[in-house]
Amino acid sequence: MKVLLVAHGYPPELVGGTENAVQALAHGLVECGEEVVVVAGSLQHQQGFRTSLETHTHAGRTLRVHRIHRADLYFDHWQKSAGARASQAFGELLAAERPDVVHVHHWIRLSRDLVHRAALAGIPAVVTLHDLWTTCLVTFRVKPDTGEFCHAKLGPSPCLACAAKVPPRTPWLSYEAQGIALLERAADLGRELELARAVLAPTEAHAEAVLRYLGLERARLNVRVVPNGRDLALAPVAPSPPPSASEPLRLGVWGQLYRLKGADLVLRAVRALSDPARVEVHLAGGEPEPAFAAELRELARGLRVVFHGPYAAETLDRHPASRVHAFVSGTRAHESYGLVLDEAVALGVPLVLPRSGAYAERLREGEGALFFTPLDVDDLARVLRRLLEEPALVADLRARLPAPRAFTTSVAAQVAAHLELYAAARAAGAPAARAVPMRARIWQASEDAWGAALQRCTGKELGFE
Repeated sequence: MKVLLVAHGYPPELVGGTENAVQALAHGLVECGEEVVVVAGSLQHQQGFRTSLETHTHAGRTLRVHRIHRADLYFDHWQKSAGARASQAFGELLAAERPDVVHVHHWIRLSRDLVHRAALAGIPAVVTLHDLWTTCLVTFRVKPDTGEFCHAKLGPSPCLACAAKVPPRTPWLSYEAQGIALLERAADLGRELELARAVLAPTEAHAEAVLRYLGLERARLNVRVVPNGRDLALAPVAPSPPPSASEPLRLGVWGQLYRLKGADLVLRAVRALSDPARVEVHLAGGEPEPAFAAELRELARGLRVVFHGPYAAETLDRHPASRVHAFVSGTRAHESYGLVLDEAVALGVPLVLPRSGAYAERLREGEGALFFTPLDVDDLARVLRRLLEEPALVADLRARLPAPRAFTTSVAAQVAAHLELYAAARAAGAPAARAVPMRARIWQASEDAWGAALQRCTGKELGFE
C-alpha cells in the first residue's frame, strides 16, 4: 500500500509533537513494508513559492518528502488558511505519486482543502486531529489577553475580537467581511472532516472537544480514537527521599518553555506557599519565546529554581529534571494527548496536572496523579502543600502509577490500527466530491489583495506597536 502523509512540517526542518508523531508513523509504516510519501509545509519562504523534494532513508528504504513552500505574507494567519498555489501543488503531487490513501495530519501552511483535493482525484483520505486549530482562529483556544482557555463555539462573536488581539490585524476588512471569511473557513474544514473516511483523535476528550467547538454532529463523521504510539526506552528513576525539613520537595517541569505550557503558573504556585524555600523546581526545555523566558527568570528570583535548557526526551532518565518527587504541568492548553505523561509514567514519577482535556481522561486522581483546577494558582499551591505535609503521599502515588506498557501505546500497535483504517478507506474508495468553480482564482485574488493591503498599513494599525 502506498500512503501519503500530510503535515504542516516534518523533521529535520520542523520538530514538534505533531511532526514527531508523523515521523514515527512514517517510520513504522516503512518497517511494515509499506511505501510512504510525505507532503509537508515549510517555513523556508525566502526563494518564493516552490516545492522541493528530499529523500530520507529508514530501515533501508527510501522515504520521499515533498515540501510545499508558501511565500505569501503571514501564511499562518487564520485568514490565509486557503492557499490557491499550495492547493494546486498538492493536486499535482497527488497526480504524480498516485497514493492508495492520503492521511492528513494538518492543513496550516498548506491549504484547507486537502481531503477535498484527494477526493476529486479519486483517492480516499483519513484525518488525524492533533490540536484545536480547526476550531480556533488563534490555534489553541487560549485567550491572548488573559491566558484563559476559551469554551466558546467557533463563530464571529467572540472569535473575531479575540483574533484581532494577535497581530497582524486586518483593518482593511470590515467585521462583516471577516465574519464571512470565518464562516467559509469553518465550512471548508467541516467538509474536510465529513469527506474523510475516518477522523482520528488521540483521545476521546480531544475528539469531543473538536466536534463541540465546531458544532458538528458525531453521526456525520467516522470518529476513531487512536492513541499516539511511542516506544520509550526510559528506565524508572530511583525514588527520592520523601520531602522533610532537610529534604526539599523537588518538582520537574520539562518540555519547551512556551507560555502556553504554563511553567510560570508553577513558579507562582511555589511562591504562594508559606515557605517556598522548601521547594526546588527543575525546568528543562528550550526557550523559544525570549520575553517569556525573561519573565520566568524574574519569577524565579529568590526561589530554588534550576534552568537546565534543552534536553533530549530519550535521555530523561539520566537528566536531573527527572530526579524529582513529581512532574508538574501548568499548561493552559486543552491538551489532546500529553506526551509528557508517557515520559513521567515510564520514569515512575508521580504527576500534578490540571484537570482538563486528555490529562483528566488518561489518569485518575490518586492513581499516580493529583489534579488541580486549570489556571488556578491557589489550587495548584494547595496540591503542592499536600505533597509537603503528607510525607507518605509521594511514595503512595508512585506505587499506584499505571504500568508503562499498559499506559502508552506502542508504535507497532498504532501502525497496526492505522493500517486497518487505511484498508477500510481504500475499500470504501473516495467519496463523491464536486469541484468548486473559480475557487482557485477567487482564493488567489483574495491572497494578492490581502498582501497589498497589509503593506499599506502602519505597524500600529497592524497591532505591532
